Parts: sequence; C-alpha cells; structure tokens
Amino acid sequence: MKRMSRRTVEPLGHAEFDLLLPRPVDGLMPNARQEAIEDYLMDEITRTAPERPRVRRAAWVALPVAAAVIAGAVIAAPAEPERDSRAGAPEARERPGPGLTGLVDRISLAAARQPALEPRQDQYLYIESVTSGFTVDRSDGTERGVVTPPHKRQVWISPDGSKSFVLEPEHAFMDKRGEDLDTPTGDDRNSYNAVKKLPADPDALLERLYGGGKPGNLPDDWSAFAEVGRILDEQLTTPRTSAALYRAAARIPGVEVVEKATDARGRTGIALAFTALYDRQEWIFDKDSYAYLGRRSVLVKERWGLKPGTVHFQSAVVGRAVVDAKRQLPDGRML
Repeated sequence: MKRMSRRTVEPLGHAEFDLLLPRPVDGLMPNARQEAIEDYLMDEITRTAPERPRVRRAAWVALPVAAAVIAGAVIAAPAEPERDSRAGAPEARERPGPGLTGLVDRISLAAARQPALEPRQDQYLYIESVTSGFTVDRSDGTERGVVTPPHKRQVWISPDGSKSFVLEPEHAFMDKRGEDLDTPTGDDRNSYNAVKKLPADPDALLERLYGGGKPGNLPDDWSAFAEVGRILDEQLTTPRTSAALYRAAARIPGVEVVEKATDARGRTGIALAFTALYDRQEWIFDKDSYAYLGRRSVLVKERWGLKPGTVHFQSAVVGRAVVDAKRQLPDGRML
C-alpha cells in the first residue's frame, strides 16, 4: 500500500490529507534518511489539485452514531457535542488520560460496535467533511505560506474506485461545479473493495501497512501511520477492520497520545499522534464516545514561513453514507 506522488502546491484536500511520525532521535540523522522524510512530508502537504478520492486515509472507522435509512441512503455521522468552536494550535494538557494502550482499546471497542455501511457495487460512498490546508500566496509578487479557512468538501466514490466525483467550491484549483475523476482501471489497492479484504488480525495488518518497510525506521513508520490516516477521512470499512487498524497503528514506534486537540469543526477531543521532522499528525477522537472526529497536522518547527504550533492541515468528518448516484445526498436530493 504505497503512496502516490503528489507535487503541485495547493490548498490541502482531505485526501487527504497526510500523517503521524515518530519523534526524531537525538543526534544527527543521515542525509538520505532526512531527505526521504522531507520528500514524504512535502508530498503530503502539496497534493495535486483534483486528486481522486482514495481509500488510503488511516483508520477505518464506522462513525459513532446509529445508522439511519434516509430516502434510500444509509448514513452515519459523528456525535456532535457542543464545544469550543475554535480550531487552533495544540492546547496545554490537562488531567492525565488513559495512556496509549488504554486509549486504543477504547477506540477499537467503539469502532467494532458501529453499524457497518455496505454499498452495493452499483452504489456510491458519500463522505462530507470540513477541511482547510496550506497553500502558497503569490499575490504580492512574493511567496508566503498561508492556511485556507475551513470549508466544505463532498466526495462520491464507487466501491471499486473507478468512478468518483468531488465537490469543493472553495478549493483554489478545482471547478466550482465539481469534477468527475473517473478512471477506467478502478483501484484494486485503495478502493472500498480492496480495503474490505484487509486482514483483521493487527499483526498481519501492520505488515501490510509497512509494505515491506521496517518498524523503527522513521520513513517507514511515517508511511505506515499515513496509510491508516488517509482512510479515516474518505473511506468506509467494516467495524472489525476498523478496530484492527487502530490496534495495528498503536504498535507503530513513535505513536503517542495528545490529551487535548481540536478538529476543523471546533470539537475538542483526545488524539493519537505521530511526530516527524517538522510536523505532528493527529487523529482526533471524542473523549466520551471515542468516535473518530477528524485529523490535523501541526508544525513543530518553523516551516514555509509558518510558526511552530500552526495547524497547516485539518479535516473533520461531517457524515458518511451510501447513496445511489453521484451528486445524490443522503436525504435523496440531487445537487
């Protein structure tokens, strides 16, 4: 499950939308190793504009609200407690949380209990989210990094990955009316169909995530964590596989707990995180239900003219559903 190269600088999409690394070790890092990590980080942050929605976000979690049948579409959406609406840099830690093992156990149990959304092959996965990301502003003749305001993103993806549609009017490089991103070959690696076949055993799944890489090697750890993170935003999977993904991710060296983090919708939760050279990737969960809320990337060092603590990418899931056609909403309306 290797990533695809993405080079053009633009506002980060969800897909996206990129993930968590182990902390760098003390001392000098070999140049080749450091360059490999930096290349990966830049690929995560500078995605090509209309990238086809993929199943590669990290943790396959069915969302924590009972599924409902609405106008022929099944939908599940994350619980929304009323909380601080500000989404910003990492907040100070409060009382001690459950620790990595305890947190992953609770997240995995919550994921395993969620209702499964199972599309027919002639249907579409629908994922709505709120996202913002890094882009380069050249309006004054110079280049400076800026973070775009949070905005809505909607995607429709066929189970085999061959058909997809993205509607993100506030994206700087996409058609405001949306874009078809069909491919005749489908996606036998990152589609819903492929994800559904992943092993439910955490050890076997971890081996698949590494794709031949070695645990304890920083670029390989980052890549494995990223594989899980990409699925969180724009993919569906079975509750059993979701639980296995979290348990597998917890075994990646460098994964840690951030006891307070805020998603793109202003919801505060607890996070699983991974730190790289310049970046900490966080998967955010509700502190009560342990439902997946979203993810974000936080700079730990100055980069692109942005200060440490800047949230340069964030994505929050609004809802997931199974619908009958592109541009169809869960309530049956067509856009």
